[in-house]
Amino acid sequence: MEQSINLREYVDMFKRRKLIVILIMIICLGLGGYKTYKNYVNYVPTYRSTVTVRINTAKKVKKSKSSSTNSTQTDPYSTYNISQNQNIAGTYYSLASSSNVKSLVASSLKISSAEVGSISATVREEMAEFIDISIISRKAEIAKDAAKKIPEAFNEELVRLIGIDCVEVVYDASEPALIGRSRDLTLLKFAAIGMVLSIFFVLLRECLDTKIVTPDDVNKYWNYQLIGTIPLDKDSSKGKHGKKK
Repeated sequence: MEQSINLREYVDMFKRRKLIVILIMIICLGLGGYKTYKNYVNYVPTYRSTVTVRINTAKKVKKSKSSSTNSTQTDPYSTYNISQNQNIAGTYYSLASSSNVKSLVASSLKISSAEVGSISATVREEMAEFIDISIISRKAEIAKDAAKKIPEAFNEELVRLIGIDCVEVVYDASEPALIGRSRDLTLLKFAAIGMVLSIFFVLLRECLDTKIVTPDDVNKYWNYQLIGTIPLDKDSSKGKHGKKK
């Protein structure tokens, strides 16, 4: 019973302050609509192309100075080489998305690094020596051309750092695919902000308003039990003032 009374009081409170709620919601929805329109106008389609490479340490550019290569190391399917491939892939896969690799790709395509777009690399969980490299660019041609060039640039960077030529292309660069546009939730976010602000300002206005309007307000604000009220007779008051004159 107490909860229903409190709920009814809150409903009456928002009904009394509905002008505040309406104004705040109109402002927030207007800003949200404008932001949604700007996002729609400024949207630029992007394309993704992916290439898959494998780390294979069976081919080496530089010989190890500490030890000579034996038969178990030259076998590409030996336990030693598989373990080494997985270690290199897990440790150095992030080099594929580094600024140095992006610069090498850009110089080979004779474009700027910004035009290449973004590069991301992930190691496959089931086959740890395989790396999927994705290029996201605003132009489909650049995305595919960059995906073709990145294995060579990645291999060049690995040779420079660890002295091993170990990058092999498993799957060639895929055809650039248009990335689907994500759902714009800007308007819903602004609507939620408007609701929160409306509740805040209504409660704030109600807390600051201590004006006595009804008999119940006496008990609410002063904690006094009201026994009764004396109505004001306006006509009799006017008559008395008139006789005195």
